[in-house]
Amino acid sequence: MTFIFNCIGHISRYAALMAPLLVLGSSGGRTLAADGRDTLVAHAGEVERAELVMGTVARVALPARAAQPERFEAGFAALRDVDRAMSLYRPESELVRVNTVAARHAEPVGAALFALLDRARELSAESDGAFDVTILPLLRAWGAYPDLPYLCAGSVTAVGFEGLRLDPRERTVSFARPGMGLDLGGIAKGFALDRARAALAAAGVEQARLDLGGDLAFVGAGSDGGWRVAVRDPERRESALGVLTVEANASVSTSGNYARDFAHEGWRARSHIYDPRSGRPLDRDLAVTVWAPDATTADALSTALVVLGPRGAAPLLAREPTAGVLFVDGRAGGRRLSFAGRPPRAWMPNENAAALAAR
Repeated sequence: MTFIFNCIGHISRYAALMAPLLVLGSSGGRTLAADGRDTLVAHAGEVERAELVMGTVARVALPARAAQPERFEAGFAALRDVDRAMSLYRPESELVRVNTVAARHAEPVGAALFALLDRARELSAESDGAFDVTILPLLRAWGAYPDLPYLCAGSVTAVGFEGLRLDPRERTVSFARPGMGLDLGGIAKGFALDRARAALAAAGVEQARLDLGGDLAFVGAGSDGGWRVAVRDPERRESALGVLTVEANASVSTSGNYARDFAHEGWRARSHIYDPRSGRPLDRDLAVTVWAPDATTADALSTALVVLGPRGAAPLLAREPTAGVLFVDGRAGGRRLSFAGRPPRAWMPNENAAALAAR
């Protein structure tokens, strides 16, 4: 059977997840109960739990022999902690507090947020600014978050990761200029998955599948030593382009810029992907699927590589040699699929993927 990973809820704001990923050899979805939680036996030998968190559906699947309630709770508690600290939709969150005061003074933050911002700034430099968590004022200028008046005003000139100042000794965050603001939509889900995966491992879990709004992370290995992930056609969601096999303990993230129109959400352009360097929306039909050892890196690179495109990917991937990417460029009839970076363990093109997905 095929487990379908659907992205719903809040979209990563300048490289929204397409989430055309399916993990082969597992179960279909279920409707959540009114309390936002559900537990089901996916198939013989496996138990899955789902919960609404971070504005989307999170799913954790464990072998039945390891599916104690406290292990599920450890994983979901880690996801909830990230949501509480790093959501722009929570006025009381640590991230909103930083955005409010960091232009005036250095603001102390917790270890988790500091670690994420440190890695985000590193990835911003590696991508030459194609990934940039200081993009919030640019997104506001293009109409993002119209119902959140406590966020910063729109501005193109306030963006720039070089203005994000981190003091590791004092563990503080500050902004170099007024009007700056942080949006972690292109990296927070991956970071949350890494925290949940670590919590599961600390609880003694040796094998697990995690999905958070289309970002995937695995603990241990699947039945054949890796994990098979079918990549859906971004134009025809009922079809698979092919099946990736990734290594044990891998993470997979997909971002793309296909047909959805975001004007009804307040955006001033059809595109929901913006280049932090130019301040302009992208209009290219491009989807990327990234695999890496950790979900934080996979999430951020999928954001950056949509902006950079196939021709601009090489320098970033040379700096992150453990990551690989599949580009889906253009529309049917003129579409090109290409790989870059670290190759997957295996790739099976679509004629065989359809047969696998039907099992």
